[in-house]
Amino acid sequence: MRTFRTAATALACTVAAAILGGCGSTLAGTAQPGEIDIRRLDVGNYPTEPPNAHDDDYQPLFIDMGKVAAMRLADHVASAYDIDPRMKYSWTPSSISKGTLPGELGRPEVLEPIAERHRMMYGFHTNGSDQDVSLLASGWPTKPRPNSTTVGTIVMQFPDPDRARQAAAEFFDADFGGYRDQNEPVTLPRQPQARAHWRPGSPFLRAILAHGSYVVAFLVSANAPDRDALVALAGKAFDVQLPMLDQLPPLTEEEMLRLPWDPDHLLSRTLNPAKVQSPSYDDSNALLGLRGIMQYAEDREYAKQRFTAMGAEKFAVSGGTLVIRAANAEQARRVVAERITPTVVAGPAEPPQHVPDSACVENRSGLFDDRRFTCVVAYKEYVGFVAANQLLDAQQRAAAQYSIFANSR
Repeated sequence: MRTFRTAATALACTVAAAILGGCGSTLAGTAQPGEIDIRRLDVGNYPTEPPNAHDDDYQPLFIDMGKVAAMRLADHVASAYDIDPRMKYSWTPSSISKGTLPGELGRPEVLEPIAERHRMMYGFHTNGSDQDVSLLASGWPTKPRPNSTTVGTIVMQFPDPDRARQAAAEFFDADFGGYRDQNEPVTLPRQPQARAHWRPGSPFLRAILAHGSYVVAFLVSANAPDRDALVALAGKAFDVQLPMLDQLPPLTEEEMLRLPWDPDHLLSRTLNPAKVQSPSYDDSNALLGLRGIMQYAEDREYAKQRFTAMGAEKFAVSGGTLVIRAANAEQARRVVAERITPTVVAGPAEPPQHVPDSACVENRSGLFDDRRFTCVVAYKEYVGFVAANQLLDAQQRAAAQYSIFANSR
């Protein structure tokens, strides 16, 4: 709710004086507003009110609820870094729908009809490497640096365990069938129910397993065409991933459509100049936990240090803006004072004028983008991070973010 200088402050002080001093007493001093007048801030053309300032809270369309479920799942999907901390680099993660299966799972044109037939509900896909490289996943995969180690993780949920088992079996049969003349089936000793195959002379192995209502698949690569190393890496990947899924009860199709969206009004407090409200992990209008937000990061080791230092459990992302809720106002101010931004900082920059609890930095590199400047503002227990290539733009965004905090209910 917008906070302005009003008679309420003076009234409160008058009442307090009467209570403390008794009738006829005089209390010296002048009443002062508790907050700045945000109308005087330089916000450029950026909005200063949350999208629900004059309307009801936004409710996603039914067709978008799979994306909300994917965000929930992202916090329980093992990244390459979770499997082996040496694999700290990543490239673009994504949510999964029936028509958007990732190439790491196999040839999408062959596998997508299987997902459709067995009513796949939603999924999430992430990947990583011990080197700053990505894969070429069309056809049997290749990679630019042969000596790198990589893991691609795909997790999907189906309506029930039977459909998950049938889908996993058909995914494997269809994928392996396309390479039967060149590839060989492989058994994973620690997961004998999993089905896997590799190509002799190639450093890749693909494995898939139904786990309750979930289907889990990995595309792993070793730094050489070593079958034993690939089997060990795939086995470790399943060992890390399956317990994470045991902590996440699968949803019914009805429950998926009823998932809450922004119940703590974290995303509505996030600067959103484009006014996008539809939930989307891929287009960065998302609500995430610590593991979910780290899926975005190009360097997950550094990201873990920064996000852990912020002391937050929930993160809202809207375009280039990030908002967190810290444990308390003191912790939020500490994030600003210590400039704990999700970037590699080159040095300090001038903060926005007249915005309390604010700071700006010039970046050496960012975890989400490569914009030159990041500004951070704190308001009560909330912290906002905005970025821009021009310092004035970043400062105006920061002032607008502060205003949205002050105007939020």
